[in-house]
Amino acid sequence: MRDFKWFRLSAMLLVAAVAISCNKDEETDNSLYMSGSLTTNVPSHVIKGQELTFTASGITNPTDSLTYKWVTEHFSVDSIFGTSVTLSAPDSLGDYTVSIYVTHPRYSNKYLTFPLTVIDPTSEESFSGIVKGEEFITDSRDNRKYYYSTIGNYDWMVENLNWKGSGKPYKNVNALGEVYGRLYSYTDALTACPEGWELPSNDAWSNLATAANGGIPLLFDNIWTGIGSKLTVNAKLNSESIWKYSPSNKQLNYFNWNALPGGNVLGNYRSYINMGQYGAWWSATERDSNNAYYRYIYFDSADFPYNYTDKDNFGASVRCVRSSAVK
Repeated sequence: MRDFKWFRLSAMLLVAAVAISCNKDEETDNSLYMSGSLTTNVPSHVIKGQELTFTASGITNPTDSLTYKWVTEHFSVDSIFGTSVTLSAPDSLGDYTVSIYVTHPRYSNKYLTFPLTVIDPTSEESFSGIVKGEEFITDSRDNRKYYYSTIGNYDWMVENLNWKGSGKPYKNVNALGEVYGRLYSYTDALTACPEGWELPSNDAWSNLATAANGGIPLLFDNIWTGIGSKLTVNAKLNSESIWKYSPSNKQLNYFNWNALPGGNVLGNYRSYINMGQYGAWWSATERDSNNAYYRYIYFDSADFPYNYTDKDNFGASVRCVRSSAVK
């Protein structure tokens, strides 16, 4: 009799265990997954204290009862809810993270985490090594100051153009435009300089190279051996070198020309590449109806070669010049 009771109790426990297991399986089988790809506009760099608006999108199903939570420690708020939120960047330089969590009572969660660097291009503590000199002009279109050096027969701006009326900053990050300037297609570059200034022609570029070469003439269609090293600057952003290190490039920064590796863009401002490794600058001179010349500096070379490319598919930095006889 005792054996029968034990058997009956064991059977009941087995049935209960199977029922619990089935319930768990049903919960797993009934779990739902959100459709769509979660995307945001969180930039790689921001300026300290800057007001920012982050937006999230891309979830196509479900469309209701979604909760969007942003985790933004050390920003003006540590967390905030909404598909579009406005907050202020940290006041301290450095590296931070921004996370977005999307939850729903019946669906599995989605989340993304992004690194974000806070900089201050107006402060030597953040952006150092650039030498601007004393002479400057003010762009009447936006009241931005551009410093320049007189080199040979031309006044050269000693920083890349950052006029927001055309072109794009690297990866559409405005904070990077304050450091590297913007990238412009050839068509946009032709009309981007302030009044009285222009995109340098092949002749103007040759005049610059001749000055850097100690007065010995250098034609445009030349590799310009050693000239890249003479025009590159040893600049830092948040204490880290902007150019990748190479013993081949001495970063002598003749004339305070301040060459930086602003990279380039392809495909009508869609694909941004080469920041930190290449600096590229347009010439106003066309090779033919479809192509124009540009010069570039590679971090691992002392030279300043030239090339040509499609005028609208390629975007490069812009330096503006004017005749040194015009003041």
